[in-house]
Amino acid sequence: MITSDLKIELIQKIIESSNLDLLLRIKEIIEASDSYHVNERPSIYQNLIEVRVFSDVEQAKIDKAMIQHQNGDCISDEEAQKEIQEWLED
Repeated sequence: MITSDLKIELIQKIIESSNLDLLLRIKEIIEASDSYHVNERPSIYQNLIEVRVFSDVEQAKIDKAMIQHQNGDCISDEEAQKEIQEWLED
C-alpha cells in the first residue's frame, strides 16, 4: 500500500469515527511520535476534504459534552422542545 493511500484511508476513518476513546488514543500516539512528518505536498490533500479545526475552548466544550452524553447527563431533543414549550407558556 502506498503511504499517501494509507494516510487518506486513515483520515477518512478518523473523520467518520465518533468513538472519543479511540480518537484520544490516536492523538496520543501521534503526539508521542518523535518522527511524525508529512513528506508529501499539502496540495495532495487540499481537495480531499474540508477539515474544521476547533479552538482549544471549542474542543474543551465538545469534550465536556461528549463525557456528559456518555454518562447519560443529557435529554432528548423531544424532551428539550417540551421543556422550552412549557417555559414559553409560563
